[in-house]
Amino acid sequence: MAADARLEAMRRHIRLSRLAVLTTIAADLIALGVATTSTPPTVEAATPAKPNTVRTTVSAADPAGYVQLLVSAWLRSNADDATSAQARLAQSMAPDVELPQPAAGGQPTAQFVTAVRRVRASRGR
Repeated sequence: MAADARLEAMRRHIRLSRLAVLTTIAADLIALGVATTSTPPTVEAATPAKPNTVRTTVSAADPAGYVQLLVSAWLRSNADDATSAQARLAQSMAPDVELPQPAAGGQPTAQFVTAVRRVRASRGR
């Protein structure tokens, strides 16, 4: 008798689950039908935005950053250690420039380099 009651409860649970799934599918279909048959919202064209004028000045490329990086890498490099990162950077930026020889009694490395001013050189220089 207890087995029959459990079997009946399981059947009732299955029927309710099927009913819930079918109800969900039907509700989805009804919502899809309402969405497709309803009138689309009216879309108004936006007023065209007035373009902003941007003034740019064309200037020659400023080599100060490149030179500052090259000089900094060159000062931190050493001819005795050509495999260091700074030496490789200096050689990649200016392959024809030799690395500096360490000076006796000099400071081991430069801490930083700052460009103070920039001077235009003549064409021959």
